[in-house]
Amino acid sequence: MFDLKYLKDVSKRNNIRGYSKLRKEDLKTLLRNRLPRMDYEKIMGSGTTRSLLDDDIPEMSQQPLQPTQYIPHPPRREGVTQKLRRWANWLLRFVPEPVKRPINSAFDTFKKKVMSLFPKQQLKFEESKKSALKGFTTHYTIKAPKNQKFDPKTFLSTVKQKALEKFKPQTKVRLALRARMERIPPTADAQYIIEVRNVQSKTEIILEATNLDELWIEMVEQILENISVFQMNGSGWTFHSIVSLNIHTEKYRPKPLRGSSWVPTPKFLANKKALVNMKFQSEKKNKVDNQCFKWSIVRALNLVKIHPERITKQLEEQAETLNFDGIAFPVSWKGIDKFEKQNPKKTIHFYFETFRIILNPSSVKK
Repeated sequence: MFDLKYLKDVSKRNNIRGYSKLRKEDLKTLLRNRLPRMDYEKIMGSGTTRSLLDDDIPEMSQQPLQPTQYIPHPPRREGVTQKLRRWANWLLRFVPEPVKRPINSAFDTFKKKVMSLFPKQQLKFEESKKSALKGFTTHYTIKAPKNQKFDPKTFLSTVKQKALEKFKPQTKVRLALRARMERIPPTADAQYIIEVRNVQSKTEIILEATNLDELWIEMVEQILENISVFQMNGSGWTFHSIVSLNIHTEKYRPKPLRGSSWVPTPKFLANKKALVNMKFQSEKKNKVDNQCFKWSIVRALNLVKIHPERITKQLEEQAETLNFDGIAFPVSWKGIDKFEKQNPKKTIHFYFETFRIILNPSSVKK
């Protein structure tokens, strides 16, 4: 490598003008253009004027790389830290809120005095009630005042106490908020479109131990979420005002699952020729009993081609090979669990037939 001083001395010896203010690279270019090629290579060294772009392209002995097929990573399992955090969040829901400090009596008196100077306007909500099926179902309506507008959250918070008065134990309840929805026209000449839409919550069951405040919060959150989803789906509809809150209730009468009387097989199931509906009449006793569960299990283990629905003497003898001790008839869920414990090699699977639809198994034992 040559420094700037050396290049200037070369320029001076060769009587080249205009080199004193040039930079190193510019000075090299000046020498290359003014000096003969052989003199320049002799001064600067051989090969300095040759560019890398003038060299031949070397041959590549290595094969080009081929892309491999992408293999996605398996889903990440939930670690111990995530499980602990989820458990802690669940546990914090049951922590009671901190007790609020009592208000100073003087401040409370001052607050009441100020509130008396500005009396709160009493809101009047029109209520109506309709019932059907001899009071089995009841429909309540709480209408919003026409001279005042509410947003959904404020309206539901205002009518909370009136609505909770309609919540009775042993009932099913469902809320339906009737709201006016407004659609902005795409052009300035068109008119605004306002329609009434129903936004409903899920049907909930109220029992004696149900916390009504928690149930109300859950149902209100469902309604507010449905309104948000409806507005954000690109439909162009926005909330305008509240019409009313409808409360639908019906009596809830749970029945324990027990098998007793014989019921004919529905025609659409009987035509499949794949089911056996046992007739619970013993030839030995010549009377109807409640041991439908027992005879169904024994027949499933001992199938016959001719009249499989009949309870014969042979079937009664085959029933003695199973342990039905301590099981009350008709059988409940607890009796089924007891049978499986007493007969460990036997498992029970249940299907329900309702409204001509076969649902998934309600209990599958492994």
